[in-house]
Amino acid sequence: MTTFSVSLIILIRYHFVNHYAMPIPFWDEWDSEGDLLLRPWVDGTLKISDLWKLHNEHRIFPTRLLSLASYIVNGQWNNLVSARINIILAATIPASLLGFLIRFNGLNSYKWIILPVLIAQFTLPFSFENMLVGFQSQFYFLILFTVIAVGLAVTYPQKAVANVFVLVLCLLSILTMASGILTPMAVAGVYLLHWLDKQEKALQHFLFIATLVIVAGTAYMQIPHIAAHHIYRARSISEWTHSFLRILSWPVGPHNWIAAPLWSPGLIAVSFLLRNKKLSKSDLFMAGCYMWSFAQAIAIAYGRGQELSSVPSRYTELLSIGLVANAWFAIRFMEEYKKRKWQKYFILAIFPLFLHGHKKRFKFDMEDIHRVYRHSVIQTDNVTKYLKTHNPVYLQQPAMHIPYPDSIRLKQLLDNPTIRRLLPPEISGSKHI
Repeated sequence: MTTFSVSLIILIRYHFVNHYAMPIPFWDEWDSEGDLLLRPWVDGTLKISDLWKLHNEHRIFPTRLLSLASYIVNGQWNNLVSARINIILAATIPASLLGFLIRFNGLNSYKWIILPVLIAQFTLPFSFENMLVGFQSQFYFLILFTVIAVGLAVTYPQKAVANVFVLVLCLLSILTMASGILTPMAVAGVYLLHWLDKQEKALQHFLFIATLVIVAGTAYMQIPHIAAHHIYRARSISEWTHSFLRILSWPVGPHNWIAAPLWSPGLIAVSFLLRNKKLSKSDLFMAGCYMWSFAQAIAIAYGRGQELSSVPSRYTELLSIGLVANAWFAIRFMEEYKKRKWQKYFILAIFPLFLHGHKKRFKFDMEDIHRVYRHSVIQTDNVTKYLKTHNPVYLQQPAMHIPYPDSIRLKQLLDNPTIRRLLPPEISGSKHI
């Protein structure tokens, strides 16, 4: 069943990428990947420290390594190739989730019901921004590092070697995205829950929890405050609250009250299971996933909460493991507390709401993915024509008709001979040797 689920995820994602992704780089790729990574690599001027230089608020270290590896193997700077690589990278997340649950003997009885939720969260096109753009691999790296770190913390909570690996994964998360600071915080939450449940080796647990909190705090202090991004931040508690509930009501929305039945299963079930000493390793693992996604929602609501009307596509996958965890805890509560009828029916409401939400938005997601594809075709055509004629009129186009927001900067990049050589031959018109 696990192999089938992961294979299905790979096949469906491949369908979307193969039909709607294009070779042309998009937006941030031109500067961060093309001009600041691959061009210096080809010119022989790339320094090791360049791999973790800031990209806005982020470090994107693993993404840069993957981009370099892809170029070295493939010989060209091709978004379609990167998007195809991301298919496998994205599929390792549900594979890891299921792998840990199987290790903990968790997938028994009714708990297999989480599989449709898991498959939906990693196949449906709501995340088209990440699915079609290879440069967005940082989202998949971050989620994967978090899942593995949480899984190791649950599997070997008292082993020093495992703690070292957990710490390394937390550091990699921090070097992946700014919100990677939430990975050590979520893992610290797992160790805290483990101590509350077992009441053993308190000193060891609290020392490591303190270490993780210090790591997260130190990383937070290193995040730059970019003035241009302040306009996106929530301006008040009420605006943050509205944005937070709007995020948690995804994928159903736009009514904020839907956040309660979608995200309460984790809060309610963990409280009951912890109080009654029934918190299994599988529960602890899913609690870590829940805490991390919940924290991501808090951060997005603050950083992008000003007049937020909908959740941007690229952020939706940060909620995926949290929604899977809520489905898990809905089933666990039903198993353990069948006599609590009103709580049981309230918690189980997550499943029809989840189904309704994705069914309702699928049509709009497909419209978005077709729109992005049409824009990509136009962008490719304009860039190709400019490279053939050097006529700047092909770059002086409306928004989204060129793959970069500044036509003057795009012209500078395309006029660079190294950048032109990096591009796929169907765009540059040259043959790679």
